[in-house]
Amino acid sequence: MDRKALALVLVGLLVATTVRAGVVPGRWEKVQAERPGTKMIITLTAGDEIRGAYQEVGKDEIFVTVNGTQRTLPKSGIAKITTEERRTGPLWNGPLIGGAIGGSLAAIGVAAYGGDSDWVFIPVWAAIGAGIGLGIDAAVQSRITLYKAPRVD
Repeated sequence: MDRKALALVLVGLLVATTVRAGVVPGRWEKVQAERPGTKMIITLTAGDEIRGAYQEVGKDEIFVTVNGTQRTLPKSGIAKITTEERRTGPLWNGPLIGGAIGGSLAAIGVAAYGGDSDWVFIPVWAAIGAGIGLGIDAAVQSRITLYKAPRVD
């Protein structure tokens, strides 16, 4: 395999392994961005789960309505907050991962079996991989983690 193909494969693998996005621990911004009334599952540090409707977030607390009663939960007692409804996640990472994988596989194939003019297939297969990744991202729905306290797995 020549240097060009090896470089493309390594870049593709690097991109594919580093694009995994997650919730930044200890940040409230994703919770604040939700509409009041959004159904949430709040996992307390003690392990209990509270299902309620989001109202607002204060500096060190969250206000939710649980069975018609407003409750104030301190931030220090919250391990994780997720949406109750299932949603699609961010749609940008699937095409990026799929494109990296498709382009990398094409680069390996061209380096091993192709000629000089076959390098045009790399962007074609990268685009096909990106399309597949987008389709998978759009089809998969799960609960979205909005907040995760530091050092909570």
